[in-house]
Amino acid sequence: MNRIYFKEEQRFTQWWVWLLLLFATAVSVGPLWYGLYFQLTTGEPWGNNPTSDDKLIVIAIVMTLFMGAVVIMFRLQKLELVVYEREVSFRYPPVIRKWKRITPGEIDSWEVVTYHPIGSYGGWGIKRRNKNDKCYTVSGKLGLRLKLVNGKTILIGTQRKEALIHAMAKLTGQSEK
Repeated sequence: MNRIYFKEEQRFTQWWVWLLLLFATAVSVGPLWYGLYFQLTTGEPWGNNPTSDDKLIVIAIVMTLFMGAVVIMFRLQKLELVVYEREVSFRYPPVIRKWKRITPGEIDSWEVVTYHPIGSYGGWGIKRRNKNDKCYTVSGKLGLRLKLVNGKTILIGTQRKEALIHAMAKLTGQSEK
């Protein structure tokens, strides 16, 4: 049996992310529904380059569905990190559903670091600095940096520094850093 040393799940729970999504949804969908209401109730064309009622209905519905899908995608996204007795596993559903597994033999070095998400990677989420440096984060500025023997670097966000250090030390047989 592959014993679990560490397990963490993170979601986008920051209030400002949801405020930004609400604002983007209101700005993109609100005017369309206003225009549709105006055009259908007054019978007058809406805007400088008006379109037919049917097209405006379709555009409003498609944009509403699209923005709804974006909100649902953010709600469903989470970062899962598990340190087992024999591997580090992580995934980022619904974008990355399959577990990515890294064995101790693939790890050249590791450390739990404080980094600058916006300055180093351009924000949170799944980010790539270059072809050999990838980041998976949801919030905060702490992460497990794995330097692999193949030359690649992976940064996985965490909120539980001490517990992760302890688990990684057990996994790799190294002293706690």
